[in-house]
Amino acid sequence: MSKEENINQELEDIRKQINDIDDKIIDLLNKRANAVIKIGNLKKSLKLEISQPKREEEIKERIKNKSTIFKKKSIEAIWKEIISASKLIQGTVTKVGYLGPVGTFTHQAALEFFAKAGTQFIPYDSMPEIFDSIEKDLLEYGIVPFENSLQGTVRETLDLLIENDLFIHGEIEVRVIQNLISLKEAELSDIKNVFSHPQAFAQTKIWLKSNLPNAKITEVTSTAEAVRRVRKLADKSYAAIGTKFAANIYELKVLDSNIEDEKSNYTRFLIISKKENPLKAEKMKTSIVFVTKHVPGALYWVLKIFSDANINLSKIESRPRRKGRWEYIFFMDFEADKSDPGAAKALEQMKANVIWQKILGTFPLK
Repeated sequence: MSKEENINQELEDIRKQINDIDDKIIDLLNKRANAVIKIGNLKKSLKLEISQPKREEEIKERIKNKSTIFKKKSIEAIWKEIISASKLIQGTVTKVGYLGPVGTFTHQAALEFFAKAGTQFIPYDSMPEIFDSIEKDLLEYGIVPFENSLQGTVRETLDLLIENDLFIHGEIEVRVIQNLISLKEAELSDIKNVFSHPQAFAQTKIWLKSNLPNAKITEVTSTAEAVRRVRKLADKSYAAIGTKFAANIYELKVLDSNIEDEKSNYTRFLIISKKENPLKAEKMKTSIVFVTKHVPGALYWVLKIFSDANINLSKIESRPRRKGRWEYIFFMDFEADKSDPGAAKALEQMKANVIWQKILGTFPLK
């Protein structure tokens, strides 16, 4: 037997071993599923909620520390899907609303934050609809854009957080990578028309001027909508600026990638819910809004309270208050759990300098 034949035989033997291991994994997953069903029935008889976030985190923490070859993040991702699939067989589907249509950056962020198994991702036309659906218990979670590293805070999101009784459950940052997308048979020289969202055009000005100076620019409601239109028109003279994710969904070709002018472009998305996040982690973040008293130094004293408590402020900005002329609401992120002794004391002390405050949420900082 030649050396090549020996290698091929060894390869075939190892593949058989992997098949045998996979079969054992499935058998164990089936055993786990039977145990999950029993637990689900016991929870129902005791009128307990199927979802137990603290227990789920305990499982992931315990399992990922047992790995000797796979990276901890990989093990955590695998078990996140297993746990979500387990809730599905217990009869629970997690409904998550995102700013649509299919293929937006918000959709991409939702898929990165939540497990795919056992989760129903529902597109919405507007952010107020998402907040309203959570209030009405039609959704368990919503995900909305909150801040771009180049263009600042999404004011509509901040206003909705102020006006509604919902909590920030978590956050995720997504790198904004823009791509020129068209039909599979198209080339850059064919493009005469480009669709995209105004922000995407603003982020790709230099590239467009250098590569498509004579193309007609047409603004649409989202980058995903731009990609959808190109697919519908089926004309290789049309292109969209959008995500590779959307290109794959609509089975189109990326003519050029990374066409954004600034490479350090990230968008921070917030996960919102009716319930506060019960999880605790080594690093936590708390978001609050407040209105200071109309006296000299009121904001200074609020900031000094947190400085004296050695609590880092990661964001602070003002927003005109809709209910009062020339009144301003301050939004602030600080890196601590609101229930920590130092943070709790600071929140209590700041009341002497504010006329209104609202805690938007405390959640793990990843």
